[in-house]
Amino acid sequence: MTKKLPSRMLVVLLAAAFSACAFGRHGTGGPRPAWIDGESARWPRSQYVLGVGSADSQNSADAHARGAVAQVFSATVSVDSSVSETETNGSKSGSAVHSFSQNVAESVRTVAKKALEGVDIVARWKDPTTFQHYALAALPKDQALLAVTEKLHDLDQETQTYQSQLDQATDRFARAKAAAKLLTLVKSRGDLENDNRILGGGDDPGPVDAGTVRAAAAKALAALDVVVAVTGDGAQDVATGVITGLNAVGLSAKSGLPTDTSDLMAQAQVTVQPVEASPGWRRSRADATVSLQDGRTGATFARLAPTAREDALDPAEARRRALASLAKQTAQAVQKAIESFFADQ
Repeated sequence: MTKKLPSRMLVVLLAAAFSACAFGRHGTGGPRPAWIDGESARWPRSQYVLGVGSADSQNSADAHARGAVAQVFSATVSVDSSVSETETNGSKSGSAVHSFSQNVAESVRTVAKKALEGVDIVARWKDPTTFQHYALAALPKDQALLAVTEKLHDLDQETQTYQSQLDQATDRFARAKAAAKLLTLVKSRGDLENDNRILGGGDDPGPVDAGTVRAAAAKALAALDVVVAVTGDGAQDVATGVITGLNAVGLSAKSGLPTDTSDLMAQAQVTVQPVEASPGWRRSRADATVSLQDGRTGATFARLAPTAREDALDPAEARRRALASLAKQTAQAVQKAIESFFADQ
């Protein structure tokens, strides 16, 4: 006569059976898997983006493996849409207005995050000697490629729209607006093109040549008259450095007064002071309060607060270095703020 197994024992046996099935995929015993040191026949790199992680715990190994896959999207996933140095004026119903560049960056980052949702831990192994845990993460390339190509198509449509506006515009501000938007789109597209190649999509240059766009955008921005007015400590040195920096990137900047007629006005108030430094050294700190105005309306569209600290054996040299560093930082910040101003029109 056949005896029935107790229900508790039956549950234990079923659990063991399921565990044995899972072992084939996430086994932690047996010989060292090939995927730890190279490619596995089961997970070919031609079809998957792979990431291997190792750690003292399985959870940490899994996290490292997923992170290794995410690194291929580092250009887009790590896009920082915050602008800590710049305060841009603009609101709508009491809420902050997201800039064009922020919106484009966020949309590209969303594509990368969407693609990474397909990452899965497909294999695990534990070294019986060192007790080190290993994990293999895999992302199907065709799945991720679909999201990337769709976004490339969207960016291409926007690029063609602003390219047409740039070609047809005669007003300096209208041309600068289209040019700045094109620069933002071309940069974001470059990040996605890299992802597209990694995922097996090959080269996809898009409807416009990036180099041609940059040259046309530079020409449009160079047509603007930018007046730089600096007051305070070391005003002449800072003004000269800022103008030199802006001219170097293609902007037509010159020294002037706040009352001068211009397309754009950059006003800065500079302070310099000695601060504590290591024994035997002298340190100087230079700060600037910068405001950028639209020359047509007089409205301030950005406020900047660059700062610089430099050391030297001689206090005069420390001061000179601090002012030079401040001028360089100010020029870079002003350039970015001007491009953002026109991109957000």
